[in-house]
Order: sequence, then C-alpha cells, then structure tokens
Amino acid sequence: MRGFVVVNKINDVFYLDCDTEFTNHINAQAVEQGLLEAGNYDTKILDPSMVMQLFSPLFMSQWFLIEQRKNPCTSITCENGFIFVFKQLEDLLIVAISREKPDTEQFLSKKIGVFIRVVEFLFGPVTNEMGYSVFCRRSDRWTFLQNLMKTWELLRKEEHSFLVEAIERLHVNQLVNEKCMESLEYAMSRLQSAGEKNIHHALLVVNSKLLSLYSNRSAPSLAESDVLCTILLARLLFPTNEKLEDLFSYRKPDDSGSTTEEMKSPASITVTPPLERYESAVEGDDSLDEENYLSATETITKTKLPESPYPAVSEHVTEEETPTAEPIKGTDMMGEGFATPDSASPVTDIHKLIKDNTGRLTPVGRSRSRTFDGMITGRVTPGPGRARSRSLNVDQQGQRADMPSIQRSSSPLPKGEPIQPVSPVIRSSPDHIRQTAFLSTQLCNFYPYQLDFVQIFPGMVIVLLSEIPRANHASSLCQLLRLLTDLLSGQKSQVQRVQGHVLYDLINTLLVKLATAMKKAKGNIERILEDIRRRWDNAEFKSSLLSYLEQGAGTEIPPGAERSLTGLHRKVKELFLHLYLYPYDIPPAVSQAMTSICEKAKVKLFDYKDYLSVKSQRNIVMTSYLDAFPGLVHFIYIDRRTNQLTAPSLNITDEGENHDATQFLKDKIWNMTCWMYGKLAEGVTVATAREGDYHYSYFMWFTDYQGAPKQIQEAYQEGDVSIPPGILSGQFYSSLKRHCFPNCLPGSVNCYELIMMHVGLVNVQYIFTHRQMLAKQFFEASGDTQMNLVL
Repeated sequence: MRGFVVVNKINDVFYLDCDTEFTNHINAQAVEQGLLEAGNYDTKILDPSMVMQLFSPLFMSQWFLIEQRKNPCTSITCENGFIFVFKQLEDLLIVAISREKPDTEQFLSKKIGVFIRVVEFLFGPVTNEMGYSVFCRRSDRWTFLQNLMKTWELLRKEEHSFLVEAIERLHVNQLVNEKCMESLEYAMSRLQSAGEKNIHHALLVVNSKLLSLYSNRSAPSLAESDVLCTILLARLLFPTNEKLEDLFSYRKPDDSGSTTEEMKSPASITVTPPLERYESAVEGDDSLDEENYLSATETITKTKLPESPYPAVSEHVTEEETPTAEPIKGTDMMGEGFATPDSASPVTDIHKLIKDNTGRLTPVGRSRSRTFDGMITGRVTPGPGRARSRSLNVDQQGQRADMPSIQRSSSPLPKGEPIQPVSPVIRSSPDHIRQTAFLSTQLCNFYPYQLDFVQIFPGMVIVLLSEIPRANHASSLCQLLRLLTDLLSGQKSQVQRVQGHVLYDLINTLLVKLATAMKKAKGNIERILEDIRRRWDNAEFKSSLLSYLEQGAGTEIPPGAERSLTGLHRKVKELFLHLYLYPYDIPPAVSQAMTSICEKAKVKLFDYKDYLSVKSQRNIVMTSYLDAFPGLVHFIYIDRRTNQLTAPSLNITDEGENHDATQFLKDKIWNMTCWMYGKLAEGVTVATAREGDYHYSYFMWFTDYQGAPKQIQEAYQEGDVSIPPGILSGQFYSSLKRHCFPNCLPGSVNCYELIMMHVGLVNVQYIFTHRQMLAKQFFEASGDTQMNLVL
C-alpha cells in the first residue's frame, strides 16, 4: 500500500499518486466517516478532496511544526505498519506513505529527493506547475510524473547506475566510437543549419548507459545528475524491453509468413539493411557531393516493436479527445516499425539483465569535440551537399500524417484568450520528441534547455541539448526568486551583514535589468513585466519593506508587506513560466532535420546495433577478476570525482534454475548496497557484514589530486548532511567533503567508493587486500590524475 501526496499550506492537493490498495483503503475510510456514500463512487478513482479531508489534521500539524516550532517531523511510524516521511519544498509539503515491507524510511526519503529533482529538472523553480498547469491538463501532468517515477523505481531495481546514482558508460572499440562521434557531430551541425544555433551537447544513449558525448568548445560542463535525469527521461519516452536472447535466436519465415525454423547461429543468415544505402569509399567524409547511393530495389517492411514494460506517456490533445487503445504504427525510411505505447499498458518487470561497465569517461583534449579514451579526436566536417533520402510523409505543419495532431501555438495568445491544454511532451514524429528541461550550470541552477530525443533503433537514442531563447535571463530571474523566497520565509541569511536598503537596491537592480533586456517583448510577457513594475513601485509597499529589512533577524514580516511580496513572487514565477515553459510548435525545418539525423545515424550504426545492444546488456570484458581475485563474487567501483561506476554484469537470463540463482544473487547485492548506504548516512565509511554464505564490504576513502590518501580532518556523524547518499536527491558527496575537510580548497579532495561481495569463507584480511588491489588498478587505469575530468 503506497501513496505520495503534495499539498500546499491550505491543503490543496498539488500532486497525488497511489496504488489500488491505498485507493480502496482511503475510500473505505471516507465511507466510514460519511464523506462518501456507499456504492455511489468509482472504486478505481481516489478523489483528491478525500485525501485533503482525511489527512488535514496531519498536514496542518506538520505545517505548525514547520512555521511555529521550527522543528518539523521527518517521519512517523504507526502501529499498523504505516510509514509517513515528510519533506518541505518552498510552500509545498511532500508526504510519502507506505505500508510495504521492502519500503523503509531511507527509501521513502530517497524517493522524495528524486521526485524533487525530477520536478526541478522539468519545471525549474516553478514547482507549482505540477499541480496547476497553465499549458497542460492536471491529469496529463500527473500521469507523466507518475510514469516517470515508476520508470525510476524499475531502473533502480535493475541498473547499477540508478542504484548507486552514477553514470555507467559503454566501452567499445575505436571504430564504433568514430561512427558514434560522426553521427553526433552531424546531428549538431544539421540542427544548426535548421535554425537552432545554440546547441551545446549531443548524447548517444544505449538502454541506460552513456555511449558517446559530443560538446561544443564553449559549452558549459554537463552535470552528472542532469545526465542521469536525461537518461531516465529517454527511457520513459522511448521504452524498450529487448532481451539479449532475442538477438541470438533467429527464425526463418516460411511461405505462409509464420516463423517455424529456428536458426541458432547469427552467422548462418545474411542480414541486409532494409534500405540499401551505402557511403562512399572515403568513410565518414561527407565533403563529397551526393556520394550516397540508393539501390534500385528498396525494401520496406513493417515490424511491430515488442510491448514495453515501461509506463507510457499520455498524449491527450484536448478535453474531448481520448487516447486510442491501439498503438500508432508507422514505417520509416529504414523499414523499422514504430509503435507508441498504449497509455493503459501494464507495468511489469523489465528484462532481467544487468548491464556492465568497464571504462572511464576520460577526456582526451579540449578541442571542439570533447572526446574520451578510445574515441577519435579529429574533426569530421559535414559536407555542404544535401543527403539524398526519402523523407517521412510530413504535412505543412511538420506533423507526420499518421500521427495525431498536437497543435501548439507558435506565438503568445492574445490577452484574455484562454490557453488550450496540450500534451506534456511535444512529438513531431514517432522518432522525435521535444521536452524542456532545466540543467544545473555554474551560472544558474535552473538554466533552460531544449532536449530533442531522436530514436535511432529500439533502446538507442540521440539526445540534443540546445539553449532556449532568452536563456541568459534565467540567472537573474532565479536570483530574484531566491531573494524573494528568503524574505517570505523570514530568512535574511544572505543579507544579514548589509543594510535593508542595499537589499532593496539589489532587487530593484535585477528588476530594472530584466525590464531593460525585455523592453521589446510583447503579449503576455509585456503585461507581466508591467504588473511586476507596478507592484514594486508602490510607495506604501516600499516603506513597509524597508522598515522590515532594517530590523533584526527575529522580526516577523508585516502582513501587508507579506501579501505584496507574495504577489510579486507569484508574478516573477509567472514571467519565468511564460519565458521558458510556453509550448511552441516544432518548426518544419527542425522536423525535417530530425528525420535526416535519424536516417543518417541509422545508416552509420546499422551494422553495430546488435553489437551495441549486447554490450549494453552483457559486457564480458570484466570477467577476468574471477581469476585475479579468488573468492570475489561481485563489486561496484564508483569514482565520485566524475560520478562514474565500473561493475561487471550479473548475466541474468530467463533459463530455468539459472535465472532463479542469479536473481537471488542480484537481490542480495541490491539489498546489501542499500543497507550500506544507510550506514553511510549514519557516518560509517567502512563496513563489513556477513549474511548466509556471503561476505559484504563497503569502503569509502579520500585522496588528493596526486592519489595520496588523505585523513579525515573532522569526523562525520549522522545528521551532518541532511540529504541521502547519491547525486539525484542532492550533492551528498560534495557536502560530505566540505564537512570532513573544512580547510581544503574545493576540488582538491577526491572521493571513491567500493562495494564488494565475497564468498563467506574469505578472510577479512584478504578482503582488505582485494580492496587495495582493485583501487590501485582502477586509479592507474584512469590516466592523467591531474586532469579535470568532467562531462
């Protein structure tokens, strides 16, 4: 029984997610208390008003403890097994409820932290957009967030990267790296030629692993937590349940079209691309004009993708339209079939395959192409000629003919005209989805980007990250919002050493800067700016605010000034919303560019798609440790300097007893890893435990930039860092290093983690020896230790 509720200070429900058991329980309680009439309600639906009425005493008590006592509850455990975990986010209260045995307080706290990170990734500082969206129906918004959180829970159960929250990359040969980098560079140049000038990054993701990353020379560094959120979003938008066994079992169709004869060896059949398109003999050189050839006979087949276990993305268009139960099918130029998952598809366990990772994401140089070890460093320049290909059937609006039309206004609506709700995502074709996201950079915590997801093959997605127009104003807006939030919450920590009129001048300077930069804005933005200026220039409000700012830290804000500040804060959020979250049409030139990018990448990577799929699911490079480290069953090595992990795969298959044994082993590793992270939150950096036939160990250590061990200067205790371990719910490891090494410069201390699983007969002495040997091998394999390794 699980529930997840977000409410504001007057108990309005901003978000609600619950399972069937929780829905039945709350409805039964509502019937007992006379809030519902028995037999006169839908048993499958939980009315948010019932949650508000039944839980109001609990929520109001928590708000009282937050605002009056300044000592709120973090969790409540009831006698009947219910666990309540609380977290405040500005003027919202997030409550996670569970009575499931596997769910602990640690897991619920982590879930709340990831939910906050996802909300900030999608909406930036405008967190109330999840509950009362201007541009999207609330039911669609809630469905999208629910599916995203379900995808995170599934990936956390299956992937090392989401278990320890670190990036797992594919380690492939140089030839494949070159093909991938050429595809990414072509994608960026092609999108620039379509009018998107500020493109910073291009990623190639295979299942849940990062294969390649290409960045412009002037692009800011990409935070690792943003990469994980991008991968999470890609897995939701383009789900796949392709299993490894499917790649090694080919069936020859008979005359009737059914598959009868099974051919075990992939080498015994000939695989021909559906569209026979070949590059010139000069591999990767697009400077030759029209050197792409089409065969005389083009073969186009329709293939249906396997049903995905991941939740589908709701794509409602208007209140009158209902999503069809049938998947939307189409055929592209390469003959691959596309299917939009049914929104009512059940959520099942994804394929039991744990991927492997053996490499480090090591930059080779600071050229225009930021590459990594094994990748090319030369520049491949796309030619000026146009690619000769057969495009999709696209109408004048850039919409594919067999897709439902999702109309979005390309310009702000006239004043007073209602905005029609649209889908949470913008889809121009079955292969292309556009989504706004806010990334963390050195300039701003919520820097607006436009993410274009292009599916190449099932499980293989290119993600293009480009700046949104007027993105340079986001830093001023976020700074202004932060100052207003501090004033409303009674915290003047940022300005406790300056006089009140200095803070007033700072806010006034930011407002003048924004008004000057957007003086040519029209429509809603112009109206909002005028409203903000009118509120700020009010003489009575100015006098009341300055009087409050000149007083001490414990003084309460006057009610009149609080109302004016609240209105001003709401208007600044509205300005942020219209600047960066307003839905626009995808230009036809961009849609055509995405079609060209997809086609080009398919041609380049067609011969390697099965190879990459196998590598992402079963990386066999790391099997030699069984001989080098006797007794070692499994390990996870995490370099917290770059937040990247290395771990061998568990090779889970669906073959009888082997599946049960390996699944048992995987469950042990996952459970002990969660237990050890719980110990880390309590201040334990070295732990060993024996359970049954296995011995588990966890090590965390610190080094300087030369790799020499560093002794902790100040002991770390439980409660020193309030956020749980990981990078999605907060910068736990950065806070930990600042606390343990208060006298060291930022970035001068590196942190590493190693989780090992041995057979129970191995002595503790050998476990410590294996830890030293493994740490030495990975450190030596990392290359130049003084290089600043960033994504």
